[in-house]
Amino acid sequence: MKSVPAGSGPHVLRRMNAASVLSALRQGGPSRIADLMRSTELSRPAVTRAVESLRAEGWVGDGTADRAGDEQGDGQHERHSDGHARLGRPAALLRFRAEAGHVLGVDVGPHKVVAMVADLAGDVVAEHRADTRGLDGRAVLDAIVSVTARAAADVPESSLLSAAVGTPGLVDPETGAVTLAPSIPGWDQIPIAATLRERLACPVTVHNDVNLAVLAERWCGVAAAIDNLVFLQWGARVGTGIVIDGRLHIGAAGAAGELGFLDLQDAGRQSTDSVVRKQDSQASTMGPFERQVGAAAVIELAISQAAQKDDAQLLSLMRAAQADDDAAVLFDAARDGSALAEQIIDTICGRMAGGLAALQLILAPDLIVIGGGLSRAGDQLLDAVDAHLRERTLAPPRLALSTLGDTAVVLGAVRSALSDVESRVLGIS
Repeated sequence: MKSVPAGSGPHVLRRMNAASVLSALRQGGPSRIADLMRSTELSRPAVTRAVESLRAEGWVGDGTADRAGDEQGDGQHERHSDGHARLGRPAALLRFRAEAGHVLGVDVGPHKVVAMVADLAGDVVAEHRADTRGLDGRAVLDAIVSVTARAAADVPESSLLSAAVGTPGLVDPETGAVTLAPSIPGWDQIPIAATLRERLACPVTVHNDVNLAVLAERWCGVAAAIDNLVFLQWGARVGTGIVIDGRLHIGAAGAAGELGFLDLQDAGRQSTDSVVRKQDSQASTMGPFERQVGAAAVIELAISQAAQKDDAQLLSLMRAAQADDDAAVLFDAARDGSALAEQIIDTICGRMAGGLAALQLILAPDLIVIGGGLSRAGDQLLDAVDAHLRERTLAPPRLALSTLGDTAVVLGAVRSALSDVESRVLGIS
């Protein structure tokens, strides 16, 4: 599939007109020539030439007939010799052919790999998953190759135009290389992008997973169209994605938003939680703040408190949950009436509020969306964090729970790949 033609002189104007018409069709749905003239403010000849070009390239096709028009070629009323007005030929509707191309989004994590294929309207047409628990970097790459191959096989050959991958750790924004990935052993040694480009035969970009999650929330989640936004990923690890004035903020070296490495302990002492940056065997390395509020910390605190308070029921529940890092069961215990569980939740949410307060005081976002494994705790978690934040901030933020579940990262990857196609192939900014 060719891109919208580029060039100089009149070709530039034609390309701009084609992009304007294509954008109008994508946003407004099936339209007549007259509709496109109104929405683009272009002349009939300019719109017609753009449509012809886009049709030849495969981006525009016929929609269903519409008899509601009011001008020649668009359902005009014709007056016959008997003096009666009759409808002319039906107006031809044009539509964007979203099925003409596809994008691939991939979410890579220490527990799973998820791949989604979507058409150019963002509608998901295929999804495949693989379990990656206990695998090292090379085995995780093999799982990605297998899952993406199955996903790509679900759409026509050569229709895949772009792919984006979300991964834990720091990602070099220039090269796409993972420079620090503590949750997958050896992951910073794996050529993710190069391997996938060779197999998928399309451009592949690599991004920090939480940065993609915030894009998904703004695209199809609870933060639609919000320009100043923080997404908190709260699970085994802790991180944030940041949008400022409608644009993703990744910071120098792509390291913005790494809340898990915030150290709220006494700054004057030699921290035992300093970040370990070795290139191997550091899968369990956590940042100081993650060690206080991550899923493992929640479970460890609950086990410790239950043992001290001689709460055998809560102790048994949390020990069973420890194998799966399932801290959300603590909230189930609180809903079932455990006063100790409520106290532990209040302690953990107070800790989290300390980190979020720093973000709120500096960035003052319109909304903080909480996702990740602990977000399954629901309103109880939200209310407790909100209460503590109000004590620590000048203007408390609005909080919301993510509704995207474990698809936030992969949907953000789809959105990123769509943006690449829109700018690089379709010429739409």
